[in-house]
Amino acid sequence: MTMNFEEQEGRQDYLNNKLDDLLEGINASYGQSLLNELVRRLNRTIEDFNEEFQGIIGDLKDNSERRHQILHDLMEGKLLETKKVSSGSQNAETGSIQQEDSDSDSEEMSAWEKRLEGLE
Repeated sequence: MTMNFEEQEGRQDYLNNKLDDLLEGINASYGQSLLNELVRRLNRTIEDFNEEFQGIIGDLKDNSERRHQILHDLMEGKLLETKKVSSGSQNAETGSIQQEDSDSDSEEMSAWEKRLEGLE
């Protein structure tokens, strides 16, 4: 007997056959109502799993796209330019104390620029 697990109907038939085999001994006492309850609970468990799995896959896809965009921006140098502009505007707003921090940030950015140029 070949089972087609690619389709939902094939998987459900397989589970029903296995449950029928297991319930054969207690069929006189509980019968069809127990089988129906087990199938209902299995279906609910499978649906819950599918919903959670789809959510996880969606999150992974979003994270992958975001990561790809960041890497693309790094290769293009856009992210570094954005940081320079934002650190410059912060320095103008916060005063001389921030000026010293921005100098160290500029040194770090230039080091990053050197590394990126070495990679290209």
